[in-house]
Amino acid sequence: MQAFWNEKFQTKNFIYGEAPNNFIKENTELLLYAKKVLCLAEGEGRNAIYLADKGLEVEALDISDVALQKLRRRAKERYVFIKTRHTLLEYWEPEQLYDAVICTYLQLPKQNQKMLFEKALEALNPNGYFIAELFSESQIHFSSGGPKNSTLLYDLNDILDTVRLLPCKIHKLAQEVVVLNEGDKHVGRASVIRIILQKLAQDS
Repeated sequence: MQAFWNEKFQTKNFIYGEAPNNFIKENTELLLYAKKVLCLAEGEGRNAIYLADKGLEVEALDISDVALQKLRRRAKERYVFIKTRHTLLEYWEPEQLYDAVICTYLQLPKQNQKMLFEKALEALNPNGYFIAELFSESQIHFSSGGPKNSTLLYDLNDILDTVRLLPCKIHKLAQEVVVLNEGDKHVGRASVIRIILQKLAQDS
């Protein structure tokens, strides 16, 4: 898996572009209340650098050391610091708590998808936000990027069943058709699941 992603990112260009994901950008105001933000499966750093430019303390996690090298190089060019960690989500344990966790297009097999939400919520401070955009199973019918293997796509009802059991308030959980224009890989109409969860305080 690591070799696959290293090869994919082995290009001079930023394969998903340099601009942040639109859903992350749309929720910038929400994220500006965060002091510490964790970007899961961040790749080349487009979201992380966007948030660091806003003055937030940002950490980025990814499976590809090649992608993280590109992230660090671009961050240096933009005069921002981003802490990076090269690891699989399965092996990652948060060393601190964050005010926000974001994630876009993370490809996980079905048996590990529940873990994404559990670990993201575990890593949040009370009242912190988890914001994610993931390809839905319907993306298999679109040609705008994402995996062609349906077992790496997400089902809205499965997500709902998972988050109902977690200590969070659901602010948004919806499957939508959007238009992507993100580098060379995500272009055109796409079926995505957009998620905003807020971790409940212990006395809630």
